[in-house]
Amino acid sequence: MINIVLCGGSGTRLWPLSRTMLPKQFVRLFEGQSLFQQTLQRNAPLCDSAMIVSNREQYFLAVDQLSQIEMQDNKFLLEPVGRNTAPAITLACLSLDKETILYLSPPRII
Repeated sequence: MINIVLCGGSGTRLWPLSRTMLPKQFVRLFEGQSLFQQTLQRNAPLCDSAMIVSNREQYFLAVDQLSQIEMQDNKFLLEPVGRNTAPAITLACLSLDKETILYLSPPRII
């Protein structure tokens, strides 16, 4: 099973903490960790690997935060233009084998 983590976004919902170059999923709100990091760690025992769907501007934020929680070998799908959730899921599905089982998760609080 592959964990598809949807983590694009414009950073407007948690202003002034989040902003365009540091949207809420990458802000370290919980004991020095971001929603992005916590989501990947929470889902790791359930999944064989992860695919991060994001945009080009946030790629380096994701890579940096992945290295801090020691999660390697993740795939990335970088959207040239954000078009919301359904197109991001569609792109992820089209890039994988049709028999692959997916676990879709945006970075969120549980």
